Amino acid sequence: MTPVLEISGLRLNAGLYWLQGANGSGKTTLLRIVAGILPFEGDIRLLGHSLRKEPVAYRRHVAWADAEPLYPGFLTGDDLLGFYGSILHPEPKQVAELCRLLGIGPWIGTKTAGWSSGMTKKFSLLLALLGRPALVALDEPFITLDEAGITALQAIVGEYHRLYGTAFLLSSHQDSTGDLLPDAITLKVIDRSIWVTE
Repeated sequence: MTPVLEISGLRLNAGLYWLQGANGSGKTTLLRIVAGILPFEGDIRLLGHSLRKEPVAYRRHVAWADAEPLYPGFLTGDDLLGFYGSILHPEPKQVAELCRLLGIGPWIGTKTAGWSSGMTKKFSLLLALLGRPALVALDEPFITLDEAGITALQAIVGEYHRLYGTAFLLSSHQDSTGDLLPDAITLKVIDRSIWVTE
């Protein structure tokens, strides 16, 4: 068996991190492993919880949004929000504020089958930001967003990190991400290994 990604050891403080690398370098694989979606060898720990030994407790602290999210077309945004809300129990004020910032309100009651890729992306970000996760893993979070969505996401990431200490691990195949989140540390995926750049 050929390893897809090898990381002998990596310790990250609760900060903002860009995971950068070419297409196929393993960024999405790593994020899905961190989110508890893909199996792997070894272990990951967050807030003292082992993903290997305490998968439920670990996953309670991690949120995830895919690069190209898909939802059942017959469901509305309100349907999906109700389902996620029954698990995460976010404050209504938080939901309303995220909907306002991301500009979701006008179409959240419509079926997802009629949504554009940008609308779907904004909704996936809303779901990932519900509650108070300790770590939010976002795969290519800025693709397909319009200018207003980009500005909103920048502000939300900064606010969550500043007010709640939320850590963010975001991926990008582009090198021009420094302006989007200037305080973020860049981790390069090169030859299936992680390198920290200053």
